[in-house]
Amino acid sequence: MRVYRRRRAGPERGEELVDPIGQLHAGDGDALVRLIADAYHDEPGPDLPWALLDGLADLLGRDTLVTYTSYAPGQLRWDHEQVVLDAGEHWSTTETEYDEPDGWFSEWWTHPLCSYPQRTGDLTSIVTTTDFVATADEDDARRRWFGDIRTHMILSLPAAPGVVRRVLLARREWPGFDERDRQVVALLRPHVQEIWLDAERRRAGVPELTSREWEVLALVGSGLSHAEIAARLVVAVSTVRKHLEHVRERMGVHSAAAAASIALPHAPTVLRPRAR
Repeated sequence: MRVYRRRRAGPERGEELVDPIGQLHAGDGDALVRLIADAYHDEPGPDLPWALLDGLADLLGRDTLVTYTSYAPGQLRWDHEQVVLDAGEHWSTTETEYDEPDGWFSEWWTHPLCSYPQRTGDLTSIVTTTDFVATADEDDARRRWFGDIRTHMILSLPAAPGVVRRVLLARREWPGFDERDRQVVALLRPHVQEIWLDAERRRAGVPELTSREWEVLALVGSGLSHAEIAARLVVAVSTVRKHLEHVRERMGVHSAAAAASIALPHAPTVLRPRAR
């Protein structure tokens, strides 16, 4: 895995490769494993399991504020927001529209940090305020909209066109986040999308399936017959039927096609059907 330290001039001006684990504290790896496991075992929450956001705040420490947000800047619409506030308090909201009398979206969205992932298409890098602003005094937009919040870090997630999904981390100190913080979040980032997909699956009432059951459903969804699926997986047709019978019973549906239609939007990324 690669983790990058960005020069003060900004990401577009170049990157310096650094040791991907050299900045981590002793115990960070074990703490991340526990955090991920806790997130999968917690209730799905309004968007992400609260255990994920609480655990990330605890792991980063120093009064880090953690927000999951999904919004459409072009439509001045906030779809979802889930926040761990001071003292661990929880707050969430959905589907809020703004008439923007104060220019929140237009000014903050043009901030180089806020729009960097969508401007560049780089959803994998973990970016912070100090990647773009040399001193706190230079960041007028941040002061206007966030008051005593001095620095942010962004973990970007895949989203539909025109929609922004991210975990936003904030601190009231400058420079706020160091390379250890960036590397912790970078190591967690690939898991956050899978945790969200799993939470969506549970909210939709789709049962937890085995990898083989997902694979069989994906092939059903791509239009293959039982015999074709059996040939593709090198198993007996009766085995395919048994897998699908189990899935139908757990989902309470009467056909494999119905099961695939309901379940496949919530399949793990690597198990989703590919175009034939």
